[in-house]
Amino acid sequence: MEEISRNRLNGLRTSLILFASGYSMAQYRRDLFRVIEAVLIGLFFVQSARFLYTTLFAHFSSASLVSVTSNAAALSAEPGVISILDAQTELLAVGAALLLPLLSVIFSRLWFGPALVAIVAAVGRVFMTANGGTTLGVFGAALTVGAAVLYLACIAVRRPGMVPVMLIGGFAGDQLIRLYGYTMDFTWESTFLVEITIAALLLFLAAVLAAIFDRLTPSAEPRGEIAGWNAFALGGLLYLQFAVFGLPNTLSHRIGLEYHVIAPYLVIATMLPLIPEVRSFARQFLGMFDTQYRGWIWFLLICLLLVIGFRLSGTVAGVALVIGQFLLCLSWWWIIQPATGRFNFTFIGVLFGIAIFLLLSGADFFTFEYAFVRGIQEPFGSLLRAFRGLGIAVIIFALLLGSLPAILARKRLPWKGGGMLPATALAIIAVVMAGVFAYTMSLPTMGLGVASSTNVGQLRVATLNLHGGFSLYYGTNLSELATQIQTSGADVVLLQEVDAGRLINGSVDQAAWLARTLNMQLAYYPTNEGLQGLAILSKLPITRAEGALLTSRSKQTGVQYAQLRANDGSLLDVYNVQLSLLFVTSTLSVEEQAQDQEAQMSEILAYVDANRSTAGRLVMGGTFNHEAGTKIYQVLGQRGFKDPFAGYPVERANTLRLLDRQGSKTAVRVDFVWLYCPVEGVPNCVTPIGVNLVTVPYSSHNLAVVEVRLGG
Repeated sequence: MEEISRNRLNGLRTSLILFASGYSMAQYRRDLFRVIEAVLIGLFFVQSARFLYTTLFAHFSSASLVSVTSNAAALSAEPGVISILDAQTELLAVGAALLLPLLSVIFSRLWFGPALVAIVAAVGRVFMTANGGTTLGVFGAALTVGAAVLYLACIAVRRPGMVPVMLIGGFAGDQLIRLYGYTMDFTWESTFLVEITIAALLLFLAAVLAAIFDRLTPSAEPRGEIAGWNAFALGGLLYLQFAVFGLPNTLSHRIGLEYHVIAPYLVIATMLPLIPEVRSFARQFLGMFDTQYRGWIWFLLICLLLVIGFRLSGTVAGVALVIGQFLLCLSWWWIIQPATGRFNFTFIGVLFGIAIFLLLSGADFFTFEYAFVRGIQEPFGSLLRAFRGLGIAVIIFALLLGSLPAILARKRLPWKGGGMLPATALAIIAVVMAGVFAYTMSLPTMGLGVASSTNVGQLRVATLNLHGGFSLYYGTNLSELATQIQTSGADVVLLQEVDAGRLINGSVDQAAWLARTLNMQLAYYPTNEGLQGLAILSKLPITRAEGALLTSRSKQTGVQYAQLRANDGSLLDVYNVQLSLLFVTSTLSVEEQAQDQEAQMSEILAYVDANRSTAGRLVMGGTFNHEAGTKIYQVLGQRGFKDPFAGYPVERANTLRLLDRQGSKTAVRVDFVWLYCPVEGVPNCVTPIGVNLVTVPYSSHNLAVVEVRLGG
């Protein structure tokens, strides 16, 4: 202990001496501009990578549908339509951009190399915002991502200490921006072109000044390298940050904790390793263990925190995952190793790390979309369908990859203890300011959801399948969806196929964003990996909310229950339902899936009976994936439920819009709002006053709205 105190005292004395020298001030100026450059390019990288993942998924999904349509001209009015040629061109552009790290062999040797690459990234980021989700926007995002990974490869060699700063700063900045936009990155929109241009100019200025001061005061920092197991770690950590730990909404839904509770702590945990003294403490902690085992201890500690977080719920789970994020961010220092030999393989390591990230992201995709694997040769089709329920297995595997350098580099601890006083002070100030901003932005809006319908005992109930926020041809516009829901005047909205933070949807919590935008209360029930499920938006107070998973051999489905306090003071039971799809697969026949639906409906009715409130007033809606007149439809009628659209013209009641191979529009009715009324005129009867169907271009389903009277 005396030796440690003596070392700290000597470090403090050295810091003061260096700070007093002119040379030290030159170093600080150089390092300050390096940090600004690294953080901004890290932020642009994270934003552009998320944009690319979302946009390419939408474009290729659209192009695959367009390619089987004989009359593509008939689709011109559909949002999201893109040709297969444009999608292939975008993919080629992205592939070429991801090969840019190969140029690090040249740029890492130039004193102005990192600055030149940073300027290219800034130009691409402006181009991305200016053109949005078009092919030109994809080109801009691809240029930004390609330049950013080239920059990563360059500084890994020239300034290895800046690599963790770039990545931590990028993900922390993304968190803060999405907190301001309530999980949405609003800087993707062209309305924020001015702000993005200013940020790009700041990056340009910082890059130029960093290069100049780097030339005037060369750094004695030893060269680094990303190679071997470090490349595996890079890919694993990128996946964990992009898909799991990088955003508070992805964690809050997995553990059942309110978004505003976990958000500020997650931001602080992400940024805390930037403080030198924190890294010094981590070095002392891990240094207590035997070199043979401390890497495994590091991995198992994070793994334990992860399992606690995902298997438990509430505060304990939240604390475990926040600590896990802190340790994961410390792991960024492991991906850089001291350069050995005359030839540096960082360019290969970075490429390999990106490939690992893409493979893990693909595995993550199939943990949600396993049910829709069709036309893939066996045994690969069965392998992909087997990803059902394996989300945590993919995460743990990524964690193992991210921990490989710690496990294998037994004689090295990457964190250097202590730092210059100004660096420590600036890091602490940045962490505190970010935490305060995160806390302020995550606070729930005052009075949220207290509005109610003007007429006592009357309200409007609507149901809408969001289709993951995509139109029939994978256009996306949540703002337009919010406008149409608001225009409908719905007091209660039942949402199905809601995504709450998946990579393919821009990591947006769709239900939470809609609730905040519409000033409504929210109840969310996850059915798949915590990030896909059912949601109820309500202007009436929600007094109770829960749900149950349903037996399913295809895609996992569920039923959500919310108890509302109606505007006449009594209770209203609301059930949000999604039954299995009926479609041809290589493993299940349509008849078998229909049997699943019947079993699910029996489970729902039993669940309804078990949760019936004293008032007995009940509304059930959602995506039932069957048409009027089927067996399930008849069963609900026999149980006292009324279909308010029963007398409506059939062609005007259809909710699911389809296009055939000729591009002709067809529609079927698969979404229903059922009102419980066993006997007309009794107090627990919910009766229809009027119905309406609203066409929603940015979903494949229409919004079914029913105005009801409660009681008699």
